[in-house]
Amino acid sequence: HLCLIQKPLLNAANHAKTVLQSPNDLLKNQNESAVIICSHKIQDYNRMLWYKQSQDMPGLRFMGYLFTNENIEPEFINKIQMQGDATENATLTINNLTPQDSAVYFCAAYYTVI
Repeated sequence: HLCLIQKPLLNAANHAKTVLQSPNDLLKNQNESAVIICSHKIQDYNRMLWYKQSQDMPGLRFMGYLFTNENIEPEFINKIQMQGDATENATLTINNLTPQDSAVYFCAAYYTVI
């Protein structure tokens, strides 16, 4: 079995700017896919970013972001898909799971004027 665990990023100072993730944790078999949902109701925030934190590599690894389309980092191109409307909802799909995909996954939302 493969365990994927993700936790939401939370702005504790202002609950109106909360970014939510679901489910809280996942247990999947090898070669299956995992879907993580990220949502927010923050006005003018129009991008969602995804990060991976695994035991074998310190820190957070930036996986990519969703704006008008998906922008995936080269190392994750054949592994993940991002879909949705980054102004409120997005999904991260991790395909063809292996033990190396066992990690904590984070989403974040922000805005840009460009």
